[in-house]
Amino acid sequence: MTGDAQDPTGSGKETLDSVDEVFSVLGDETRIEILLELCEVASESGIGQGLGFSALQDRVGVTDSGRFNYHLDKLTGQFVAKRGDTYVARWPALALVAAIHAGLYGETAEMTAESATTESRCPKCLRPLEVRFVDGTLGTGVYMYCSEHGKMDVYSFPPGAQVGRSLLETMQVAYTRLRTGVDLARRGICMECWGRVSTEFPVDAHDHGEKRERYDEFTQVAYQCERCWNQLRVPLRTYVGTHPIVEAAFEERGFAPLRGADELTTEDEIACETEVTESKPTGATVRISFDEETLVLSVDDDCSVSGHHWA
Repeated sequence: MTGDAQDPTGSGKETLDSVDEVFSVLGDETRIEILLELCEVASESGIGQGLGFSALQDRVGVTDSGRFNYHLDKLTGQFVAKRGDTYVARWPALALVAAIHAGLYGETAEMTAESATTESRCPKCLRPLEVRFVDGTLGTGVYMYCSEHGKMDVYSFPPGAQVGRSLLETMQVAYTRLRTGVDLARRGICMECWGRVSTEFPVDAHDHGEKRERYDEFTQVAYQCERCWNQLRVPLRTYVGTHPIVEAAFEERGFAPLRGADELTTEDEIACETEVTESKPTGATVRISFDEETLVLSVDDDCSVSGHHWA
């Protein structure tokens, strides 16, 4: 893709120069402290609330008013809005501070040898899966491990996700975040940059270099943001598993969302059958069978759920 400063989706030189200018503003500890304090005010008093010059200077701890005004002026406009005599954190400042708290810009968290047994089960042997920390390519994460069949899944997360949480809680947060991303992708929205998401369906696992045997028998769905790096491949049953119709069916039967998703994969208590239409346009039928009734979902060639009924 190409673009210019008037095209925020592009990657032309003028756009890069503009972004470089924005980030150069942040190259000072005092300015980061200003943003942290203003975002703390937003947390304490509500988004859109701010501080006057003197109060903000006191909180940051800079005694030289001229020096403080210089740094505040550099931030005003892009990161800070001035409303009368009050300075307020704008969305870019809030997003930056959220990333700082998530640990995206800090050192990689120290991994531990801790492991724990989960309620999730191996789709091959139904043994309970263990969850362990892993230092992966993207950074920190947890992986689901079967003593018989090895690694099943990996969920990446920023180091800040571990703060105040146990290993199992961190795994649940990472998986919930993943399911949220799948839900948004199903609606055509990128979780990372808010761009448009395109969907490829059906996808052969081997054609995309997928080596995990776990998904070999599952119809695959691949989505890709049309603007940023965000992409994912999941089984069709997982893709439709975040649909409100499916979630409501599980909730009415006492299944928590994560356990419901686990059941769709293992088929221990709930059977799930996927049938892809061979003729064009390509579509699929997904049947999720509970005790004495079956939820039948019709999936179009764009992987959207076009209809459903109970059988």
